[in-house]
Amino acid sequence: MKTGYIIWLLLACLPLGNGLVLIDSTLASACIYYELQYDWGCNSHGTGMKAYACRCKNINWLGTVTNCIRNNSDSTRLINHALRHVATRCLQKGHLHYSLDDMYRFADNGSQYLREPTLEDKSVTVNTTLLVNQTDFDWYHRKFKDYTFSVERSQWFGWGLVLYWAAIVGFATFFNLCRRLAGYSLANNWCRKHITLPSAFKDYRERTYFFAKIVPLNFQTRLHGLVVAVFVVLTIISVGVGYELKLPHPYLTTRWYANLNLVSYRTDLMAISLFPVIYLFGIRNNPLIYISGMPYSVFQFYHRWCAYTCAVLAFIHSIIWTVWAIADGGYEMWAMDAYWKWGIAATTLIVLLVFHSEKVIRDLAYEIFLVMHQFMNIAFIISMYYHCNTLGWLGWIWSMAGILCYDRFIRIVRIAISGGVRTATLIDCGNRSVIKMVMKKPKYFTYAAGSHAYVYFLSPTDSWYYFFQSHPFSIILKPEEDRRNPDNLVFYFKASKSITRAMLNKVMKSGRGSVTCKILLEGPYGTTIPETVKGVRKTVAVCAGLGISAVYPILRENSISQRQIYHKLIWIINDLTSLDWFHEELQWLKAQGTKISIVYTKADDKDVEASSKGSQTSESGYELEKLYSRPNLLSVVESEVQQASSEAVDLTIVSCGPPSFNDELRDSVVRSIAPDLKIDVELQEESYTW
Repeated sequence: MKTGYIIWLLLACLPLGNGLVLIDSTLASACIYYELQYDWGCNSHGTGMKAYACRCKNINWLGTVTNCIRNNSDSTRLINHALRHVATRCLQKGHLHYSLDDMYRFADNGSQYLREPTLEDKSVTVNTTLLVNQTDFDWYHRKFKDYTFSVERSQWFGWGLVLYWAAIVGFATFFNLCRRLAGYSLANNWCRKHITLPSAFKDYRERTYFFAKIVPLNFQTRLHGLVVAVFVVLTIISVGVGYELKLPHPYLTTRWYANLNLVSYRTDLMAISLFPVIYLFGIRNNPLIYISGMPYSVFQFYHRWCAYTCAVLAFIHSIIWTVWAIADGGYEMWAMDAYWKWGIAATTLIVLLVFHSEKVIRDLAYEIFLVMHQFMNIAFIISMYYHCNTLGWLGWIWSMAGILCYDRFIRIVRIAISGGVRTATLIDCGNRSVIKMVMKKPKYFTYAAGSHAYVYFLSPTDSWYYFFQSHPFSIILKPEEDRRNPDNLVFYFKASKSITRAMLNKVMKSGRGSVTCKILLEGPYGTTIPETVKGVRKTVAVCAGLGISAVYPILRENSISQRQIYHKLIWIINDLTSLDWFHEELQWLKAQGTKISIVYTKADDKDVEASSKGSQTSESGYELEKLYSRPNLLSVVESEVQQASSEAVDLTIVSCGPPSFNDELRDSVVRSIAPDLKIDVELQEESYTW
């Protein structure tokens, strides 16, 4: 199935058409502009709609242009294409419907009256068909070939941006295959300490940094920041080089207009080329996640920066044509064209899509963001279609629609494979905050340690828009379950707001501590190529709060597959009732030899009076340390690195928690990797933040 939808997706991304306008047919454009020098009784030598409509009704002009096309090429394909180009222009400008057969009839009829042009034909209305001066026409044809080459070069630069991202994914895939199939990691401690783990700015990665306390900025690691920086520099260079068209030119009559036109084409085609990249990187069912091993959050980071770049390029394109239309005095006429109106709509939509997708806005009103983002995505595709349907390059537009439809189709398939509407039991964990959800595993649902699934709650008594929300929850197995063929799936989630809070209220109102509800299950997600060669590594899971639900499946899997290593769990909590609702899982890990350390951080008078600060052994047999404050994660990580070093075993630190916790732990791992460290230290971060 994966191979099938990868092929389908690649086909959907292929651009299927060329641009129409002038470069669609160099031969037709050369003939049309060559004949503009003569008077065809339209009181104009321009290419406005009225002049075009007038000439397209003139049998002499039609006969002259069609004979020009037919007499200057030996290729039937090029001749037919050029004749269709003229017919299309007459349809667009004059609403005249001419078929290819009509164009050939105009040529046959006009060939009977052809004569050599004279100087008077430029000022006196021509009443017959004209031959071309071959020397003059060859100049026109050569100039339009140069122009076509310049525009096609812009498309090459657009393809260059696409190939850049293909290369990035290709390198990531190569690294992933080396590690998972050959058991060899191409990254060492120096690379992790200086490139792959540190944030691009201080220790901000999941948290938002407010520049001047106003402007929100989000950062990724240095590696991904470098990838984006190179992409931006490549885009700037691509926009600024390769303008070699020489004047005079029959269409680009001034250097100012030539520069505006060529830069507009460059920014336009480069922006359009990014459409499939933006949509592919942004969807949930991105097959590149599976093969490359890069997480969803990284592709979202690339998705946003491609969108930023595309929006800037589109804005430059729009500004250029607006400036030219005003300077040319034809803005009011151009603004009446449908493609112009749809272009304004598309530019407005992409700018709104970029601005309303900032993390600050998503955090404040995620439900509104979700609905608006989907609505504006569809509106943007429609706007771009009607903007380009007379200009060309529709293949890039169809790629967006194809990718969006593909993602929705695969979501439906995943839900169907998961059994469609399912019944789940919601259980209050006793602290009016955490809910445990248990359901029978669907027959065809494939469980993998560390995976997650999206859950849709079907509640007719709650707000209608809750149905469109899908929340990602880590999948856990009961301790006694067979990990290869489990009977049940377990999810723990926090009731924060919207539908999850509504579910908690439903449980509390029942008075029984548990209720059943109908859900749709979509998954699993978060998997990559299976490891065929797995090295011996010690796993230390450091998590905070509900982050236990993400690290427990990984610890469980490693405890089974690597029994010769004693792994460790460090769980930081601010509510001791957490030990009750996760008691069975903790006991199972303890029975497998996993060392468990609980760090309690919440300080209140009752706790301080009841026990002294420090470490003690709980009744369940694992270490319980009551700090009544946040632990020093740097000391925790340094201690674990030193312990693993003394045991001469490579170390993987698995983390999951709120953004501030994840950022601090990541920075602690970076600072704990010393130059003389003999063991290999990795960080595996489980986070849904994007």
